[in-house]
This record gives sequence, structure tokens and C-alpha cells, in this order.
Amino acid sequence: MRHTLSITVKLDLDFRWARIDVHGCLTQGSCRALVPIVDRCFRILQKPDVVIDLSGAQHIENEGVNTLRGLGIVGPTSHPVLRERTGTCSLVIPDDLPECPSLRTNPRAHGSHRFVA
Repeated sequence: MRHTLSITVKLDLDFRWARIDVHGCLTQGSCRALVPIVDRCFRILQKPDVVIDLSGAQHIENEGVNTLRGLGIVGPTSHPVLRERTGTCSLVIPDDLPECPSLRTNPRAHGSHRFVA
């Protein structure tokens, strides 16, 4: 199964904050796509305050969340790309991580794949 991310970035009109809404599948591999987006937000915003919201994701792997934390783009930024920039980046995670629809007994639409009965 192909896991893809869909990302919507919302910017404050005064360039004080950004919200990155993540849809689709957050996996260990796909989460790395967020680094350049967070970097761009840090460059655009005057005093960066970035929120990555995973509550709309269809599938979230625990390894993907751990990789995001390990990359250092969440909390006090320590990622090499962001190290020179000041600002904060936080993560909104649902209490129960949604599992991949392909693992369910009754799968629903997943990205561009549809279940046909």
C-alpha cells in the first residue's frame, strides 16, 4: 500500500504563526517531508510559532511520530536545517493513533485506493 501525505499550511496574516494540517498517512518515511515545510515557515514568519496538527490524518504510525521528535523539529528546534532559526514548533497528536486501513477487517477509502464490495 502506498502511504502519502497531504499537507495544508495556514499562515497568520501578520506572519506570527503557522498551522500545518496533515492528512493522509504519517509514516516513518513520509514524516521527513515536513522538515522543508517547517523550515520555510520559520523563514517566512517574524517570530515563528508553528503547529503541526496530526488530528486529521487517516493513518499515523508511532514510528513516524517518534521520527518527527527525533528529527528535532518539535519543541526547541535542534534539526540542523532549523538550528540557526529561533522559534517553536509543536505537535498535536490524537490520543489514539489511527491504524492503517489496510490492516482493518473492513477497510475504508485510503488515499487514492478505494474498497469496492
